[in-house]
Amino acid sequence: MDINSLAELENLESTIQSVLGNLKLGDVLHSLYLLKKSSPELEPFMIGGVALFAIRFCPPSKTSQLRKNYDIRNIVNISNEYYLADPITFDKDLHDKFIDENPVFLLLRIVSSQFPFKPGLFSEFSRPALLFHEIPQQLKNLPGIPEFDFNSKFQAITGVSVIDFITIGFVIYSACSGNFSVSQNYFKKMRKQGINVSDQSLRAVLNQLIADKSKLVQLYEKRKNRDRRFRMYDFNPLFSYPIIRPCQNKQFYTPDKDFIHAPVPELVASRISSGIFYQMFNTYGTEFSEYFGFVFERYVGLVLEKCLLSEQLLSESDIRNFYPAEKGKAPDWIIVDGSTVLLFECKATRFSRAAQAIASEDSVKSSLAQVKKGLKQLASFISACQAKISELQKFHHCSTFKPILVSLEPLFLINSEFFREYINTLLTAEGVTGLDWQILSIDELEALQPHIAAGFNLSQVLDELRNKSFNDVHENLISQTNKSFADSFLYDKQEELYQRLGLPE
Repeated sequence: MDINSLAELENLESTIQSVLGNLKLGDVLHSLYLLKKSSPELEPFMIGGVALFAIRFCPPSKTSQLRKNYDIRNIVNISNEYYLADPITFDKDLHDKFIDENPVFLLLRIVSSQFPFKPGLFSEFSRPALLFHEIPQQLKNLPGIPEFDFNSKFQAITGVSVIDFITIGFVIYSACSGNFSVSQNYFKKMRKQGINVSDQSLRAVLNQLIADKSKLVQLYEKRKNRDRRFRMYDFNPLFSYPIIRPCQNKQFYTPDKDFIHAPVPELVASRISSGIFYQMFNTYGTEFSEYFGFVFERYVGLVLEKCLLSEQLLSESDIRNFYPAEKGKAPDWIIVDGSTVLLFECKATRFSRAAQAIASEDSVKSSLAQVKKGLKQLASFISACQAKISELQKFHHCSTFKPILVSLEPLFLINSEFFREYINTLLTAEGVTGLDWQILSIDELEALQPHIAAGFNLSQVLDELRNKSFNDVHENLISQTNKSFADSFLYDKQEELYQRLGLPE
């Protein structure tokens, strides 16, 4: 059905509430789990959305009650109408405003409500081990790096070391991926099989991943959109607590009849990867983000190093040996490939919650501040190279300069023509024109790495990405190299996780 007014949308939500209000939370989650198994076309964002309705409207389950299953296809269909609605279709003011805006803003709202439920799992366990454990150790006491004891500060807010959080989180993800419910018995059995996890550490990690109905509803109410015309884009608390404890007034750690469930297990993987970044930023603010910029820069350099064939890789500190800071901005990394120069700027940036949920021009523009800043820095250095100033003699023979910004999180649609046009307008206002930029998320760069290392030139792959989608380019590389995650430099990190837990590789 078409939704023609806010009142119709509210009535749709009331219908969902009246039905779910008579069903127990655990029963609806199990019914949704069974439907997902029989309906592969059911998208993860819909599973997460229906689970959120169940969290909000179902009474909690009781451990003393037997589990029941229901045919909830009608609820799923109604929820589908709800989550696929957009206020420009029923609100005249928003519709009239939209006519004068870049259409990519509407597309950003839509994809931001769906894509995060399907995170790439290529490096969701290996990357955090490097980003949040190994590289912070490497940066300790180095000149120019802000003092920030990552592990002790993480442990202060979680009660567990960052490496234990990642490794135990991996076990919990595996348990949730293969089962509807996980009880305390699962972890008892796991220990008997020799998996090395202490009770104290397990409890600390579970406390970060699990929430009951009350806690999830409280977080939802706190972070939902204040403009209720955009209610279909409300924040889903499963991103913070991806595992639900459906039963009330029971401690998961004691009774064997209590259980936990992850409606979208992939969000458990996200929580122990990018979720660490957001938890630290939300607690420590700019003290953390300023420090983490150095961590992320070092990590991008590691990935680039693993992409090299015959090219030369230069860090910013290498560049500063012949191009001092007072002369101008310098990229974080440079790859010299014959007469071609690839320039990389690293930004741990993302679209804000407001940009994803409302996508007003002001919120999008604000979210792109770091992108604009990074591209301006690259443009400045390219101009200096093309002017052939003496300090940059190393690049005088180069004729092609390719600026690439690498983001920590995917910036959805960022390389589309609509966004390219918008960003170029912002750059023009700052005096930057003709910059043929590209933006890659770190997970895209990681996914390319084994294929580049197998002999595909990174510069040529970047050229392909100008005219084709990342998925198309990546699939073509896979068909030609037959490489997979097992060929990535990150694979060894995953093996180390297995070894820490005492699991067979």
